[in-house]
Amino acid sequence: MLEKIEKNMIFDAHFHYFHCKKLGICDFPTDWRGISCAHSREEWEMQKAAPSSVLQAFGMHPQNAGYENIKESADFLENLAKSKEIIAIGEAGFDYFSEEFRTYKKEQEEIWNIQLDLALKYELPLVVHCRKANEKLFEYSKKLSKIREVLFHSFMGTPIEGKSLLNKGLNAYFSFGKQVFNNNKKVISCIKELPHERILAETDAPYQFLKGEKFTRPDEIVKVVEENRNLQCK
Repeated sequence: MLEKIEKNMIFDAHFHYFHCKKLGICDFPTDWRGISCAHSREEWEMQKAAPSSVLQAFGMHPQNAGYENIKESADFLENLAKSKEIIAIGEAGFDYFSEEFRTYKKEQEEIWNIQLDLALKYELPLVVHCRKANEKLFEYSKKLSKIREVLFHSFMGTPIEGKSLLNKGLNAYFSFGKQVFNNNKKVISCIKELPHERILAETDAPYQFLKGEKFTRPDEIVKVVEENRNLQCK
């Protein structure tokens, strides 16, 4: 899927249609496509009615692990995969950013393994969310190498870590958003040093906004793509 993205197309590797729709900011550029991740039935019901340019994904987010009805959500996700209503599973992953999230490490691991197995079973790409837990990516690298495509959304590793994941056989892509405007040295280094064909732009709209902003709009992908290209040329 990701390797077939047309070079002249504006592509947003990660955003949230439901939350953008709620804010009334669902304006998309011309010749645009984007992957939207839903994480509840309510979000899915709105997202599935989106224009065809919105590529459908659904997953159990690690931040929700503490109150997720795991059996119900896993069954719902599998039905979507089986009926080919989604083109990817995610966001799935690990989030150890806060003390609250770290409390649910066990549950995060459980829903991660469920989604990893479903991605393998139905040969679907996996969208990965990972904060303060990069060691888990290497722990599961052998299994991840069997996944059709792995998209590390808002990758917060180093270029060395990114190259190491590729060297372990992962068909991996790394997407970056508005951190490129914050002089985030780790992100900028990844964009410059990782293989250019493995770098994608995202907005994570309406999230991942800059200081002084209330949200990020999907149409801001245009300037993120432009800045990514500028960095790759330097």
